[in-house]
Amino acid sequence: MIVLFVAVLWARIALIVKRWHDRDKSGWMYLVLLIPLIGPLWTIIECGFVDGTQGTNRYGPSPKGIGDTAETFA
Repeated sequence: MIVLFVAVLWARIALIVKRWHDRDKSGWMYLVLLIPLIGPLWTIIECGFVDGTQGTNRYGPSPKGIGDTAETFA
């Protein structure tokens, strides 16, 4: 059970950090979840409902390809 718990926790953290990067914010924003009541609500809104950065940001290209131009792939 412990191995399964650690694997699921690792995947959850990685997924949320990847979503923060999509929003062009540091993975350390994961720590917002430690703020009682406000933290989880903020994370749900930012990572669940708000669209990612248009085009390329400092963490890489948009996973949806939105805002990328033909020159980006050339």
